[in-house]
Amino acid sequence: MQSADQAFPSNTNKKSPRKLGCAFILLPISAIILVAVSIWYTYTSYMFFTTGIEVQGTVTRLESSSSDGSTTYSPVFSYTYEGQQYEYESVNSSNPPANEVGDVETLLVDPNKPNKARQNSFWELWLLPAILCPVSFGMIVLSIGIPLLVRRI
Repeated sequence: MQSADQAFPSNTNKKSPRKLGCAFILLPISAIILVAVSIWYTYTSYMFFTTGIEVQGTVTRLESSSSDGSTTYSPVFSYTYEGQQYEYESVNSSNPPANEVGDVETLLVDPNKPNKARQNSFWELWLLPAILCPVSFGMIVLSIGIPLLVRRI
């Protein structure tokens, strides 16, 4: 018969850093991907903000989308750039709709690709970068901090 000391060694509670390898790999990879997406979206928003040409867009219809029994509406804008007519569906949707048919809003149009536009608003240009950048920074801090903490334990 084994004694209590032999049956339950004291170091069985410690997890080997090798067993946590998946977390050490997935978190930094996720952080890198999120940083890349954050930088890309921030850059595209910045380019629209600095080089985009302001045009007036009129809401021509509201597109609806349903999920989980809830319906949201996104405005579809019609705008004219250099004599040609274009349409743009906002990436933002809400219920109740933020716009009504006939509303006029300022859009930013990419002069090199006039079929690309964005609504000139914080929600459309800066909301996603404002969320993604701090989250990606936090993930980088965790990617560095967790392995350092585990090695100390």
